Amino acid sequence: MTLVSAAILLFLIMDPFGNMVTFHSLLSGLKQRRQVIVILRESLIAYAILMLFLFTG
Repeated sequence: MTLVSAAILLFLIMDPFGNMVTFHSLLSGLKQRRQVIVILRESLIAYAILMLFLFTG
C-alpha cells in the first residue's frame, strides 16, 4: 500500500467534512486558541498512528 492510497483510504474512512458538525459541537465551549490546540494535538496523534501503521504493515 502506497502512502497516497493509504491517505485516500483514511480520508474516505474518517469523512472529515461529515464529522465537522460533531467536532464543532464538542469544541464550541472552548476558546478559539484552545480549539486550535486541541485540533492540532489530535491531528498529530492521528498522524503518528497512521505512520506507525504504515511502517509496521
